[in-house]
Amino acid sequence: MKTMVLVSLSLFIAGCSSTYLVRGEGGTACATVKRQVQQNEQARIVYGAWLAGYVTRYNYERETKLSKNYSSDTLMDAALEYCGGRPLDDFSQAAESVIAELRRKK
Repeated sequence: MKTMVLVSLSLFIAGCSSTYLVRGEGGTACATVKRQVQQNEQARIVYGAWLAGYVTRYNYERETKLSKNYSSDTLMDAALEYCGGRPLDDFSQAAESVIAELRRKK
């Protein structure tokens, strides 16, 4: 329960990128994301939902279906892999990495 409360509270925390404001879970440090996901399956759902929304926004703005051949779990696994190697980055940077990888595979 405490973990879910912490995850929910982090929805109100905003992180900053060099060019835009990040709202919600995207402002969370990768190290925190990895730890919370390992401790609580609900955290994976919360971060996965944020990631899905981020990718959807990308698709909408560019009128594309970049992630159509990949499950939400696959996208989340790719984000977590990114976070494993860059614990100080924000989760939004992991999302950008996922999008960059999808663009390369397109």
